[in-house]
Amino acid sequence: MNDDAKINIEIQLKQKQNWKKRSVFYLAKMFTADLRRGEDYEKAKRCIIITILDFALEGCVSADYHNVYMLRDPRGNLYTDVLELHTIELKKKPRREQPSPLDEWHSLFNAETEEELDMLKSGTKNLGILEAIKELKEISLTDRLLYEHEMKLKAKRDRRAEDNYVYYQGQKDGIKKMINILRKNGLMDEQIVEELVKECGLSREEALDMV
Repeated sequence: MNDDAKINIEIQLKQKQNWKKRSVFYLAKMFTADLRRGEDYEKAKRCIIITILDFALEGCVSADYHNVYMLRDPRGNLYTDVLELHTIELKKKPRREQPSPLDEWHSLFNAETEEELDMLKSGTKNLGILEAIKELKEISLTDRLLYEHEMKLKAKRDRRAEDNYVYYQGQKDGIKKMINILRKNGLMDEQIVEELVKECGLSREEALDMV
């Protein structure tokens, strides 16, 4: 950030064991990363972690979906602002009557249909939200086009495979009729079998089976 604060944003879809300790560990690691042995503590930057969680945070009694944790004493007095941890729980709903910019992002993350995106788009002036919706729709369109393209290719492959099968079956039927004619006239021999293998693309087992 412009004030040299470092921010790490993480999206987590599934609950992991010891999630709280894990998030605190990475916050502490961020804070110490800039300091080398013997360097002044002044170089340590303010560090903020924002975790966007698609599950209810275990042990969190707050009904708010967004909570901020910092170093404070029992009376709420701030010790220092160098460490800050945000949790955004997508399973919880906004409680404010007037939506905040963060509420709009919360709605964006939870949107499951194009209609929900359109509703959010019509009610916001947030340029970041509008840009995100545009990107999501373009991604969705690309996915649909890719799917349609894959389906067309699949249909062509299936048709080709079906045509090959029909051709192959017709070829086998023709060969069988020819063999019956040769057999009736006493002309069937080993040389004919070799010709069937060579000219008709049959395996020796298939040719012998027809004979």
